[in-house]
Amino acid sequence: MQHFYLSGRAVNYVERIRILRARLYRLLKSPAMFLGVDTGGTFTDFVCFDAGGLRFHKVLSTPDDPSRAIGQGIRELGLNAAALHLVHGSTVATNAILERKGVRTLFVTNKGLEDLLTIGRQTRPKLYDLTPKTGAAWIGRDDCLGIEGRIDANGRENTPLAPESGDILRRKLASEGYEAVAICLLFSFLNPDHERRLAEALSDDLFVSLSHEVLSEYREYERGATTFLNAYVGPLVQRYLRRLQRELAPKHLFVMHSAGGVMTSEAAGEQAVRLVLSGPAGGLVAAREIGRQTGETKLLTFDMGGTSTDVALIDGTPAKTTEGKVAGIPVALAMLDIHTIGAGGGSMAWIDDAGLPQVGPESAGARPGPVCYGLGGEIPTVTDANLLLGRIPPTARLGGTMALDREAAHKAFTSYGATLGLGPEHAAEAVLRIAEEHMAGALRVVSVERGFDPADFALLCFGGAGGLHACSLAEKLGMDRVIFPLASGAFSALGMLAGRQQGEFSRTRRMALADASTVSALSELFAELEREAETHAQGLPLAFERRVDVRYSGQGFSITIDIPDASGESLPSALAERFEEAHLQAYGHALERPIELMTARLTAIVERQALALPALASRGTVRETGRSEVFGAGTVPHYRRDALPAGFACKGPALVIEDTSTLWLPEDWCLNVHTYGHLMLERE
Repeated sequence: MQHFYLSGRAVNYVERIRILRARLYRLLKSPAMFLGVDTGGTFTDFVCFDAGGLRFHKVLSTPDDPSRAIGQGIRELGLNAAALHLVHGSTVATNAILERKGVRTLFVTNKGLEDLLTIGRQTRPKLYDLTPKTGAAWIGRDDCLGIEGRIDANGRENTPLAPESGDILRRKLASEGYEAVAICLLFSFLNPDHERRLAEALSDDLFVSLSHEVLSEYREYERGATTFLNAYVGPLVQRYLRRLQRELAPKHLFVMHSAGGVMTSEAAGEQAVRLVLSGPAGGLVAAREIGRQTGETKLLTFDMGGTSTDVALIDGTPAKTTEGKVAGIPVALAMLDIHTIGAGGGSMAWIDDAGLPQVGPESAGARPGPVCYGLGGEIPTVTDANLLLGRIPPTARLGGTMALDREAAHKAFTSYGATLGLGPEHAAEAVLRIAEEHMAGALRVVSVERGFDPADFALLCFGGAGGLHACSLAEKLGMDRVIFPLASGAFSALGMLAGRQQGEFSRTRRMALADASTVSALSELFAELEREAETHAQGLPLAFERRVDVRYSGQGFSITIDIPDASGESLPSALAERFEEAHLQAYGHALERPIELMTARLTAIVERQALALPALASRGTVRETGRSEVFGAGTVPHYRRDALPAGFACKGPALVIEDTSTLWLPEDWCLNVHTYGHLMLERE
């Protein structure tokens, strides 16, 4: 069973769902103030939406305690926290995994499988590397416990659970100071009885992660790793969210999860592993809505923040994957398919042992930050390069208040460039070219390497630094259209507000597509998942999206496809046709082999009214707000974005400035302001 993202553990569902239902009713029926908060590595972004419209804000993150930056932003916006419906994108789970700072966790499995997480899949990142480097093990042998008992591949009990198992487990936990336990037994996705009986023997004060609740699917390693990570970071996420709830006391607190929906803070604490893409997922949710609004259903998204760059492909809807990894360990839950690289505004320039210039992946972060922040940074970054070259004007104020020190950036690049035999401006230009090549390579991974031509897509760029590089990246990829959306500098925070409350349910059942019983068996399986979702939703109106993992017989991995609009005898042929099209798109060929279904996937969505953005005024006088020198382009005009009416058009070179981001419009590019404030760019 996988929990619907509404509230706590199964024993408390009825009462908690009743309370949450009442909360949601008030949320949807009464006037409210919504606040989306995205905590990033460098900045924490805010989008406030109330009767007065949209407001955007940005403060430096406080990595030691993200709640401090959130509290600061709420105060600077002049908001009453007690009146807020706050939707949060959190990096607490991700950072704990990346830094290996989770809690001490006991991994419980069947006897003989104690080394499951250490052995893994034995796959090589580099196939022909004869001396591959192995990372440090996630868990020591002493932190793994094997239990007597076995469920077989048909879901039947092969070996009974040893009567003393509960006592052995309790003694182990008590003697060695574990904060969490992850239980992953063979074939628990078919029969979870042994896992449930072990959990019943444990104290309610202990964080317990059961594999059949976290991931009810086959593949022991991926299920075990995901269950372990959930326990590893769960107590940290719980403590953080409870502290946030206690200190801010918002009216409601929801959290964005990796599949692009939102969940309650209680459920987020218990299903913490679902938050590993919490922030980036918000950007894709907002991108999907902007695509619908502008009529652009094919989008490559480019989210450049201070620490990293996230890219993804939307072909009608954002792609999902169940093959995600964080710090080299699999997270096999359904999540938005986002590719991340260490290239952001804070990426530092350095010179390798061969004397060649490099950029990133190490970032200056929020502190000390880029040199131009004046917070102690000494190594030049991408942001310093943009400031020195004039793409960020010297009069700009970060977040509307923070002045930038161009002279400090000039000094840093003078020193850096001298090592390469370049002047400061040419050294800065080289840094931008290197960083942009890294980012273009990431965009090719999610498009060209998956069988898509970037020229068929529009590039939707956001993040605080996205607009500075979007046109250059589009040219590298042969693209002619760029969208610079509303709230681009805090776009993921906007996506928090647009996210639907939803749950993901899945169950593995292997079925041959050609079997006469498959249609009825699949229908029964989805009906079972729907009943599970409806039970947990306790009367909230739900809509369903159905998908299934399909593969050729004998293949090790499958492709997830939407269930086509067909029924009865026509469903198998429709499924086969859709699968073969997807296989051809992904791999360039189809096979003459039997097809089998592996895992049914159901997304259950709480229906509510969509977030409606206000339209811009279509009239108004537009004046330049200044002019400045941009290296290689001469003197260019500045425009304040909030002063641009719908229908305004101009040609580059020009700079469009707002408090949370800057757009660099090069020569040969034209800009037109969309009805809802999005900047639509086209290459001449």
